[in-house]
Amino acid sequence: MKKIVLIFFMFILISLSSCSNNQEQIKVIVPNGVPSIAQSYMEYHQENTNYVIERVSGPSPLLAAFTSKSHDIIIAPINVGANLYNKGTGYKLAGLLTWTNFQIISKNPIDINNLENYTIISYGKAAVPEIILDYLFEQINPNIEINFDASSVQEAYLRFMQEENLVAIISEPVTTTAILNDESLYTLDLAQVWEDYTEYDLFPQAGVFVSEDLSDSQVSTYLRGLQSAASYTLNNPEEVSSYCESMDYPFSLEVIRDSITKSNIAFLYASDEEQVINDFLQMIYDFKPELIGNAIPSEDFIWQK
Repeated sequence: MKKIVLIFFMFILISLSSCSNNQEQIKVIVPNGVPSIAQSYMEYHQENTNYVIERVSGPSPLLAAFTSKSHDIIIAPINVGANLYNKGTGYKLAGLLTWTNFQIISKNPIDINNLENYTIISYGKAAVPEIILDYLFEQINPNIEINFDASSVQEAYLRFMQEENLVAIISEPVTTTAILNDESLYTLDLAQVWEDYTEYDLFPQAGVFVSEDLSDSQVSTYLRGLQSAASYTLNNPEEVSSYCESMDYPFSLEVIRDSITKSNIAFLYASDEEQVINDFLQMIYDFKPELIGNAIPSEDFIWQK
């Protein structure tokens, strides 16, 4: 009888422990692409942690996550988080994960000063890519015009492949896809051009936004894990690309492996990069303030470690 009671008691403890673990699970959402690759080590090992990591395509699921508060941690473009913070969603910027990621691709040799005779197509109309690229080319040559008709980076690449005398602005990992498909193509990294022609550092693209309902300890633990994952990604592209392949990432193992070192992955704490963040938000505000809710967020926007 005592044995039966002991087994029953142990069953109750296990059940309670399971419920407790479920309550402690932290839900994370991350967009497919460079941000997801940067954190893929954590995603691959999530069964051994209390994180539930969801990958999504397109901006709509990220916007829904902010407004519904369905996730505790959201990796998203900096301006999206700033815009929704100004609308009271309660997510603070805790980290910066990816940085300037634009490349020019051409069928002919190019340099940044001989683009006037080309039709240049890009994605990102009325969004951050348009602001950044317009600002950059204003410093280089105001006579260079960019057509922002492509609805996505994939469409910009497809248009480039189909039309003659077209130069496209795309981003990793699509750029690596293009080069692997046609090694005769020419590329020009706009991150380096940005540093050469502007007074700004590289600008942050994907940020890590944390719910105000999380404790400082929970946030700190996650950020340490993400920092380690990003570093592991950069130092182990072969292994990380195999992780991604096993999780059905929408890029081949070869593309992921070859794009990692060119994607400007670098996790930094937002509180250590306040000037960079403020400069970036000010640039957006000066060009198109509605992209960040018509105001620079207050100091509380940045989570302090």
